[in-house]
Amino acid sequence: MKNVLLVFGGESYEHDISIVTAFQILKKLRLDNYKLIPFYVSRDGKFFVCDENKIKISDLSKNNFNGKKKGIKEVVLVSAEKQKIFEKTRFGLKEFACAELAIFACHGGEGENGKLVSFFDRHGIACSVGSPDALAICMDKFLFKTIAKGLKIPVVRGFKVSKQEVFNDEVKILRKVKQMKFPVVLKINSGGSSIGLFVANDEDELKEKFQEAFEFNDDVIIEKFIQNTREFNIAIVGDSEKYEVSEIDEPLKNNDVLTFADKYLSGESAKSGGVKNSKGSMDLSVRRIPVDLPYEIKNSIKAIAEKIFVKLGLYGVVRIDF
Repeated sequence: MKNVLLVFGGESYEHDISIVTAFQILKKLRLDNYKLIPFYVSRDGKFFVCDENKIKISDLSKNNFNGKKKGIKEVVLVSAEKQKIFEKTRFGLKEFACAELAIFACHGGEGENGKLVSFFDRHGIACSVGSPDALAICMDKFLFKTIAKGLKIPVVRGFKVSKQEVFNDEVKILRKVKQMKFPVVLKINSGGSSIGLFVANDEDELKEKFQEAFEFNDDVIIEKFIQNTREFNIAIVGDSEKYEVSEIDEPLKNNDVLTFADKYLSGESAKSGGVKNSKGSMDLSVRRIPVDLPYEIKNSIKAIAEKIFVKLGLYGVVRIDF
């Protein structure tokens, strides 16, 4: 039987979402002739393998996790020993298993920006998503928008500004935003899950949202807010030579923009912005399939998604949001 790693956790502020995602996969995914090994990346970047029958979500919480609980073993990968995972013991390293493939359940940070994928590639372990260079581009919103414009893909008008620029000359930045006209959207330049996403309706609100956004990232993008938008998701699996495109779905939202609560919290929990339990996920968000769209727009969404996938050299499983 061959081993497959389920990689989750990581150093990003979306760490806890990744844990919930991994437990959902463990509950639902069954692979013939493959053993699925939960491979946890701690908040400080250390690696652990977990026994899914001996751990629960709370064992990996910020306050509870120490790496020494029964069912959790610290491991390392050694460059000279491709595909091999070594357990850390009191007597040194002991071979734990070999793995050919890693399925990524990471959200944001090094799990989604290509760094962890590159690390596993160097150790001979194929990954469910890639390529590292393309992932790095996709996680940098402003860089991706710049490349998209070069590919003749329409993007929303906006610009990037750093924390230092706002600190040095806030008046200049405000003047530039006023030329764009309120309301505007602020979003952190690197990150996902709609964390660090804000709408500002006037100058005072913009200053307030700057402070909140810069708690997550040193760079933010300011875009013209488009009224009455609809949002669509589409997925692609494969590589540039052979791939399949999913149906388009439409996540429904409770606000002007699709928020973290809309995506990951369900029911009344989403409306209140609070966390009722740990079961909130994209599975539970309300979505429409099939979507009610003209044929031409459906084709346009699929064509743009394919162009991004092929031209950036992505492979594996990728979801693109419109």
